Amino acid sequence: MKSLKLMCVLFGLSAAAMALKAESLSVNIPYGFVVGKVKMPAGAYTIQEEAVNGVITIRSMDGKAVAMLSTPGALTPDGAGPSLTFVNVGGEMVLTSIHPASLPTRLLPRVPGQ
Repeated sequence: MKSLKLMCVLFGLSAAAMALKAESLSVNIPYGFVVGKVKMPAGAYTIQEEAVNGVITIRSMDGKAVAMLSTPGALTPDGAGPSLTFVNVGGEMVLTSIHPASLPTRLLPRVPGQ
């Protein structure tokens, strides 16, 4: 009986942990870009939001990663696919927002001078 209760508790904790993480988004960005103060090269990336605290992690396939605190934006319209918004600042592409499918947009802070 104790082992059944323990299994139920462990299952509940693992389900809760999975619910706390948003789905990840895989993208291929064809040009170098800046996120926060970090320059990232062109390539394949995985973008993931921690649903609880709004931290966005952007990780390249070679392991380079940056994490930033984001703020909520408008709700992405139903049927709209996921997308990213870049702004050209002084010849550099700066990632300013992430639009997951059917979830609120996440806005990334811009460094002063951008």
